[in-house]
Amino acid sequence: MVGESPDVDADEAFQFVLSLHRLLRELRRAAPPDGLPSTQLLVLAKLARSGPLRIGTLAEEVGCSQPTATKVVHAMEESGLVARAADTSDKRVSYVHLTQQGRRRLAAVVRDESQVLVERFGDLEQDEVELLLKAGAVLRRLTESSAPEIDIRQISPDPQ
Repeated sequence: MVGESPDVDADEAFQFVLSLHRLLRELRRAAPPDGLPSTQLLVLAKLARSGPLRIGTLAEEVGCSQPTATKVVHAMEESGLVARAADTSDKRVSYVHLTQQGRRRLAAVVRDESQVLVERFGDLEQDEVELLLKAGAVLRRLTESSAPEIDIRQISPDPQ
């Protein structure tokens, strides 16, 4: 039942966590040498999904402090991945938005890491692949309880 703690063996949970870390490590290795830190990847994905956001909102959505979000956005601005724009009705407020370069970078990360995963799926039986894809939906629910699924078309190099 939702809201109740499920009966889960602690060792099985630990092994699951280790497996996730191993998979993430393998996906990160697929990234180019100038890889994108995970917080920056989350920021790009959030902006691609939501559009421009204030720093405070971005920090909440990505799961970091506002000072961390400010530092991350500053580094991303210097790299040309995001830009800030003043609110037209209140010049004291600024919004962070995804640039074309940021959109291309996100699309490249998604493409490269997805390719690694697809290749790994080749080692599995079809029913195992289907099970993992269903598990992906559950993992999204666990990690993004109020966030919608990312539509891959939203992060294509060229916006619609």
